Amino acid sequence: MIEVSRTIKALIASLLTFFGLLVGLKRSFWIAAILAIGVYTGVYLISKPKMMIGNTDVEALENGEEIQAIFNEFELRIEFLITLADSIKDKSIKTKVIELSRTSKDIKSYLENNPRQITKSRYFLDYYMKTAEEIVKNYSNLDKANVSEDKFKEIKEKTSRSLDLLNEIFKRQRDSYYKDKITQLEVETDLLEQTMKLGGDIK
Repeated sequence: MIEVSRTIKALIASLLTFFGLLVGLKRSFWIAAILAIGVYTGVYLISKPKMMIGNTDVEALENGEEIQAIFNEFELRIEFLITLADSIKDKSIKTKVIELSRTSKDIKSYLENNPRQITKSRYFLDYYMKTAEEIVKNYSNLDKANVSEDKFKEIKEKTSRSLDLLNEIFKRQRDSYYKDKITQLEVETDLLEQTMKLGGDIK
């Protein structure tokens, strides 16, 4: 849609230029045609939309297009998890999927502000996000398939254990981005506690 809009804008600008020069200013056909082609090319290039991740221009990043593709796929998988969570009837499984999607949103928020970290996070985004999506999708499909109660109980237990593990992995991934800040906070907390002990009870 964006590409069509760019083409139409460039075409209109070039036709206006062509007929303005040919009819309005009585220039030769070839001069009008050459300048019209130049206008078309210029408008088409200028109207190219900037690809952005958060407030960062993707073109300013090394391997920007690849990073954009990874991030876009991550966003789609988050939305898919949210959609799947809405369709799950079991309260326990639903809660765990919602927790997974919330942590994913936290990670997305961080990566939007720090897009250079996307490449370093690629294994997590490619493997663990895909794994989470597949596990939840399979559970949802089997739930709708009305498999036998005993079999579905086994599926539910395996899914629940997998989601517990994935939630732990997702939280560790999110917290790893703030490792330095968490360490600094822990040091400051220790210092505060020591200061309070030295100062005696506060009355």
